[in-house]
Amino acid sequence: MLTKYAARLALVVLAAVPAAALAQSEPCARPTSLAASLGLNQSDRVDAAINGTQYQGRSPRLTVGAAANARGVCVEAFATGGAHYLRPVGGGFGNERILDGRAELSVVRPVASSSDARATLALGLSAQVAATNTRHAFGDGSGVTNYRLGIGSVGPAFDAFYRALGGRLFAAASIPVVSLVDHPYVAVSSLDPMPGLRVATWSSLRGGSGQLGYERPLSRFVTGTLAYQVNGIRYDDTRPVRTLSQMLTFGFRLTRPTEGR
Repeated sequence: MLTKYAARLALVVLAAVPAAALAQSEPCARPTSLAASLGLNQSDRVDAAINGTQYQGRSPRLTVGAAANARGVCVEAFATGGAHYLRPVGGGFGNERILDGRAELSVVRPVASSSDARATLALGLSAQVAATNTRHAFGDGSGVTNYRLGIGSVGPAFDAFYRALGGRLFAAASIPVVSLVDHPYVAVSSLDPMPGLRVATWSSLRGGSGQLGYERPLSRFVTGTLAYQVNGIRYDDTRPVRTLSQMLTFGFRLTRPTEGR
């Protein structure tokens, strides 16, 4: 069902693109390349399956990605993850250790560009997978329990850039429209080892991910990048979940010399 819905969504997005705009657009916002970055991440989260308290913490985070171009279609993928130690906001008891990861694959097609090719806009489809394991230690010393949250989603995506300051300013975003969610209402145990998947639409799971940044060539092969990334969800269920992740990153992109621009 998700695959059929995603295919229809992609057709709607691409069908809305004027043929003239496609003809004038630049191939892709980014050339074929590999990228890696390190950033400082701040996590804020509330999970009613645990206790409904807001927890917050900062930690380093690693992101790796790749971009490829094929016949005017731009494919980009990235994965990020790390470990975070969170404490309750405004005092309180207990603490949490989070192990999480997120991966995204987007397929977009340029739909418009300026006459001088300084600016390009691309639209398409994105698929995301995110998984979180929360190790919660209670403040009263009653023990440690584990909770999990897994989300797989599809939805529209956009990518844009503008040449300026000797490099490029870029922006990208994606929004989940249909999702599969694994979120047990109680702590994970050996009695419930398998995920219990639920379908969530925009009415019950809202959110999105995006980034704003700047990149500039440092040499023939290497481009430096600086970006602000954000990802958040609001999942309204029997046990609601709210998460917000913000990160400032610095990294490098390795580009094939024939495609460096």
